[in-house]
Amino acid sequence: MTDKDIIKIAQATSKIIIDHIESKQTEWNNEFEINLEQFSVDHTMQPMPDEQERLDIQISNLKTKLTEAIEAEKYTLASKINYEIINLKTKQK
Repeated sequence: MTDKDIIKIAQATSKIIIDHIESKQTEWNNEFEINLEQFSVDHTMQPMPDEQERLDIQISNLKTKLTEAIEAEKYTLASKINYEIINLKTKQK
């Protein structure tokens, strides 16, 4: 086998491999686009709550826990929860 024959075989092999990779990449791109469209439909972006909304949520959750602690007569825990509520309320505008 001459060098020219080896080069021809190498070029033919590389063309087959590159064609296969390109077709596979096209297939993956199409699947990605379909998945992305489906994801966009299923999972619309929801805005993140701002600092004020996060504080409101935390206070609301703590008030629920405070009520539960009082009903369970866990006054030490209730005192700590109430302290957290007061601290969060001071951060509210």
